[in-house]
Formats: sequence, structure tokens, C-alpha cells
Amino acid sequence: MTACGLTQATLAAKVGVNHVTVVEIASDRKRGSVATLRALAGTLGVSLDDLAE
Repeated sequence: MTACGLTQATLAAKVGVNHVTVVEIASDRKRGSVATLRALAGTLGVSLDDLAE
């Protein structure tokens, strides 16, 4: 579960990326593109700065 109550799979579907991409970004194994990070932040209702912390 993410902090907003979404699973990583649900978050990935809402953003339109592969579930593995969300897992790799969340675990710092991969850097997401700016577009992906913006979409993740928007879906989670946080700023890019908050997402990067």
C-alpha cells in the first residue's frame, strides 16, 4: 500500500505505467522520467518535491 491507500499496481494503472516501473522507482532502482514523476505526484496529490523526499 502507498501512503494514500493505493497499491502500487493501482497507482501504476492510474498513471499509465507498468507496475514494475512503480516498484523500481519506489525502491530507488530506477529513476523515472519527469513526465512519469509528475504523473505519480499528481495522482498521489503531492508535489514533485514531496515525491523526491
